[in-house]
Amino acid sequence: MIAAAPPGRVASQREVARRLGVSHTALQKAQRAGRIAPEPDGAWDVEKVRARLAESSDPARRTGAMAAPAAPPLLPPARPVAPPAPAPPPAAPDPLPRAAGSTFHDARTANEVLKAQERRLRLDERKGKLVDKARALLLVHRLAKEERDAILAWPARVAAEMAAELGVDAHRLQTMMDARLRQHLAERHDVRVSVG
Repeated sequence: MIAAAPPGRVASQREVARRLGVSHTALQKAQRAGRIAPEPDGAWDVEKVRARLAESSDPARRTGAMAAPAAPPLLPPARPVAPPAPAPPPAAPDPLPRAAGSTFHDARTANEVLKAQERRLRLDERKGKLVDKARALLLVHRLAKEERDAILAWPARVAAEMAAELGVDAHRLQTMMDARLRQHLAERHDVRVSVG
């Protein structure tokens, strides 16, 4: 005596494809992509497969078989051969649980948002609103070096004039100014430019 499979469950993927009105190849692709899976005992639950395909398919490409359940095939009435089997064990948990809100529509919306952001960045770059980070840091470094060199050259340019006004030795004044400026620049040496 062979035990009958529970209603809605079949042993082969080809039978699922036949009942849903889709190709066997389409079901194989969906299984490889992780959109559908057999039950832990190896059988296929036709309604679970239908629901999973409907949730994860592009609504524009959905077939009529995905949208509404197919009528069960007509089978001749079975003759009772043995007393009824005990109640089946509780259904196993879904082998591919869905994340909350991870429908095809949500994924498609997120993809469109990312595409729009990428287009905006490309447009901003073309308009000159965006600059290359490495180039910007190089230019800032170069500007800082030029400013440092100009500050260090300043005592030599003005020391003689200042010494004449103050009535002090020009060489000594230049040496003091140079030492103090170098000390000041050394204290500011740890300042770092960060470009986010």
